[in-house]
Order: sequence, then C-alpha cells, then structure tokens
Amino acid sequence: MNVAILGLGRFGSQLAEELVAIGVEVLAVDRDDARVNELSETATLAAAGDLSDFEFLQSLALQDYDSVVVAIGSEVATSVLLTLTLKRRLKLKHVVAKASTNDHAEALRLAGADLVISPEQEAAIRLAHTLGPSSHLEEYMSLGPTYGVAKLKAPISAVGRTIGSLEAFTRHNVVLLAMVRNDLVTFRPDRDVVVEDGDVWLIAGEDEQLRRAGS
Repeated sequence: MNVAILGLGRFGSQLAEELVAIGVEVLAVDRDDARVNELSETATLAAAGDLSDFEFLQSLALQDYDSVVVAIGSEVATSVLLTLTLKRRLKLKHVVAKASTNDHAEALRLAGADLVISPEQEAAIRLAHTLGPSSHLEEYMSLGPTYGVAKLKAPISAVGRTIGSLEAFTRHNVVLLAMVRNDLVTFRPDRDVVVEDGDVWLIAGEDEQLRRAGS
C-alpha cells in the first residue's frame, strides 16, 4: 500500500511517520524545503513544490497512490482548491482531507473529498468523554450523536464475578466487544468468564449508559 501526503505540518508529518512505521510507502510533499528535508530520510519519497501548481501535481504521479491526503488544515482556500483539483482534474480515486472547522469540512465534501477528518474536534470529543462524570473511561470514540465505544478497566466490584452476571451489561444495555487480559485480547468473551483484577474492557452503547457501566 502507498499513500501521498500533501502538507507536512504537525499532522501531516506525524501521519507520515506513523504510516512508515506500519510498513506503508509514503510520498511526503510540502512547499517548505525544511519540512521536506526533515522527512526525507523517513518517507519513501519526498518532494518540495507549490501544491497550487497543476504541472507540479501532475509530476508527482498521484494516480499511482492508493490514497492522497490533503493535510493543509490551516489554509482553508488552498486545501479546498487542492481537493477540487485532485478529484475533478486529476480524477484521483481516494482523497482524504483535513478540516479545521465544520464549514471547512462541508466545503471539502462539496469539493469531492472521499473522507474528511477533523483531528482537533475528534480529540476534543474523546477528551470530553474521559473527564468529569466519565473519568473512569480511558478512551472514547464517537459512533454518532449519542453512541460510542469506550475502553475502561474492569471495576473492583466486578472482580470474581462472571461476565453474564454483571449489571453493567444486563441493566445498562452495554455490549462487551472485547476483553484484554495480560496482553491477550478476547473478542466477545463468553458469559461464564470470571472477571479478574486488571482486566480491560472495550464496550459499546449509548453514551449515558457507557458512563454508568463502569462507575
């Protein structure tokens, strides 16, 4: 698999490093020579140039990549125009674009982006669900306006009991997707499995019920 990343700010650079770490070939592109040089030894290929220059974009052979990421979140007009160019003129099959606001995200969708991400907004949502009344949730991912998936340590009150007997699942209508014990992951563990101290659960359900499940 290979991915081209256009824009090497903090998000684009981190994405490039993570993709390379999991074995993905990466083309890293930015107009700033210094940013390109920083990633030249990490990325499979690196290039510096003006992303608003159509001829430069053509020279990158972006059609040969499985995905192209527009990682220019702070320059709204530039990212929207670039996304439009990639989809309408170069006719790329899969373009992912980073948005900084809701309006920016809508503009990117209208420009043809196949996937729009809002890292700052998503991070804020995750953090909000791990603070205050949800502080027992280690991690949270939204699945919709009122539903999500959360990771939490099995409460002390559950230790020594079977999963099937726990009110956290029967009363709160929360689904146990997986259990982690000593780095071993078990998906949809049986109801007769006895909870041990240190077990970690991955649960899904309505947000309010997730908050109550481990409290």
